[in-house]
Amino acid sequence: MKRFNFTGMMAPTFAPFKSDGSLNLDCIPTYARYLKKHGITAIWLNGTAGEGMSMTVSERKQIAEAWMKCRDEISTVVVQCEAGSFKNTCELVKHAVSIGVEGVALLPNLFDKPKTPDELVDFMEEVSKVCPNTPLFYYHIPMKTCVSISMSEFLEKGTKRIPNLAGLKFTDMDVAGEGKKCLQVAGGTLTIFNGFDEKLQEAVSLGFNSAVGGTFSGFPTMASQIFSLMRESKVSEAKRVQEELLTQIGAVFKQSSGGFTVASLKTATSLLTGIDMGPTRFPVKPYTPAMVDRLREDLRAVGLSVH
Repeated sequence: MKRFNFTGMMAPTFAPFKSDGSLNLDCIPTYARYLKKHGITAIWLNGTAGEGMSMTVSERKQIAEAWMKCRDEISTVVVQCEAGSFKNTCELVKHAVSIGVEGVALLPNLFDKPKTPDELVDFMEEVSKVCPNTPLFYYHIPMKTCVSISMSEFLEKGTKRIPNLAGLKFTDMDVAGEGKKCLQVAGGTLTIFNGFDEKLQEAVSLGFNSAVGGTFSGFPTMASQIFSLMRESKVSEAKRVQEELLTQIGAVFKQSSGGFTVASLKTATSLLTGIDMGPTRFPVKPYTPAMVDRLREDLRAVGLSVH
């Protein structure tokens, strides 16, 4: 099996759409160059930010193929492949493996949700049979999936039955409790990504050495500074930068009363990068022109440069 050796920042990329809702693959090379310019050479495709669950199987394959053509800029690609239908999920996994990605990730089945760690292991084990030589990750995001089971117990049991289980994305605020327990499974050899930018400094202080953060695509500077400062043991400075990052995140989600929405983050990323990511896809309501104007002013008010 391929080894998954990664630390640092991985960007959860957005799916670029045209105004008519079709894919805008032409902007992906520009997007890849922007990420590399800002020190990011790893991406997480077709996840929450990437609206994977709102795209067809064909569209998700096209997105993955377009990014795999950007190897001069992007060296590590993980593709989220859960698709509702088990057959479609396996089709996406096989496709990801065939184009040479570094890892495959899976949300749980979102209709017949696993109720116990054992049921989740059963699901992941079945999918692993079509990608036995590719690192496999679970995508833990209970605020979206409503699957709230012990991740450390899942990992303890899963590593005994799934040889290519490489870790998970921990998008959960409990980094000090369950997150820390996950870090200790299998002698600390698994890759556990922190998934909440709001918890980045705390997560790194606990031993997380990798993260998939929504801010990494559009305004990665603060997160990069947190990683650097923590490596230098400048904890108080890292905490100060974390507070600045929280202020920036607050500006992004101000119009949704502080709550996460893909529309807020995607629109902010377009404004901050100058790359038009296009609208979000139904059922996520896109920003209106008036909302975009307010967001532009909110971002400027916290010191961010916008296009």
